[in-house]
Amino acid sequence: MSNIVKLEKLISIIGDEAFNKLIKQCPGMNVYIPKNYDKRFYDRKQRNKQLREDYFVDKMDISDLMVKYNLSKATVYKIIEKR
Repeated sequence: MSNIVKLEKLISIIGDEAFNKLIKQCPGMNVYIPKNYDKRFYDRKQRNKQLREDYFVDKMDISDLMVKYNLSKATVYKIIEKR
């Protein structure tokens, strides 16, 4: 998807006024919009630390971790392996 198409989609979602305010406040800034956002886990390092604690200390199952953190099985395993 081209940048123009992405910007047009953003404008259609937030409206012209909010878009103009955004570009005035954040000129030239790259913004990443996560697929799944949860305020409890906005800090990835903290989230990963908590996930490892849930797994190693509290003995949570992988499937429960997937649900709690809204992550795929592969991502949960990657986090666990980076001890």
